[in-house]
Amino acid sequence: MFPDVIILAGGLGKRLASVTGGGQKVLAQIDGKPFISILIEYIAGQGGRRFILCTGHGSEQVEQQLRQSHQELEIIFSPEKEPLGTGGAIKQGSTLVKSDIFLALNGDCFCVIDYNNLIDFHRRQKAKATLGVTFLSDARDYGTIEIDRQKRISAFKEKQPEAREAFINTGTYCLARHAFDLHPTPQKFSIEYDFFPHLVGKGFYAFEVANTFIDIGTPERYAWAKEHLKGLK
Repeated sequence: MFPDVIILAGGLGKRLASVTGGGQKVLAQIDGKPFISILIEYIAGQGGRRFILCTGHGSEQVEQQLRQSHQELEIIFSPEKEPLGTGGAIKQGSTLVKSDIFLALNGDCFCVIDYNNLIDFHRRQKAKATLGVTFLSDARDYGTIEIDRQKRISAFKEKQPEAREAFINTGTYCLARHAFDLHPTPQKFSIEYDFFPHLVGKGFYAFEVANTFIDIGTPERYAWAKEHLKGLK
């Protein structure tokens, strides 16, 4: 059975404010449809049925949009009373998870990925956490990831101006329901910087995605996404 899906949909999106007017960036339109709807429909097309939306900034907009659409799906909201960071938001959302594992995604990123293959890989490896990665020929704008021959994650590196070819995080994770028990965390934390590095050597794997990674975090990337996601329903 397809596991529950947590989607982060509460970021401030300051870099995209010129496009959104300060609204929630996951609602930015792509071919007449909110980006978050494209993401949800893509996952639902592979079997996803239960979604947990971690909301914060613009939560009313997101809830209104999603309550009016996708009525064939179970969509639950996990609102932040104050910003919790990516890790804090996912950890809070994970208390609503019913499946033994769950997917967690950044709501402003899209990667053409076979989620069932990712889930099968995670189960075969008996992983505690699996991170979707993709290889970029120019990774200067991103933190990078090192993996060994067994597809285990061996190191994380901060954004490096000289970086060129490297694996990067696609913002797609598969986690055991109780993964946050593996390392103590505060209420507010970044999953990328404050949690994942502590999982190295604890059943932490990389699932390589060979397809284009789309991040709508800046006006330039959003414009690129509008072209490359056009017509994808």
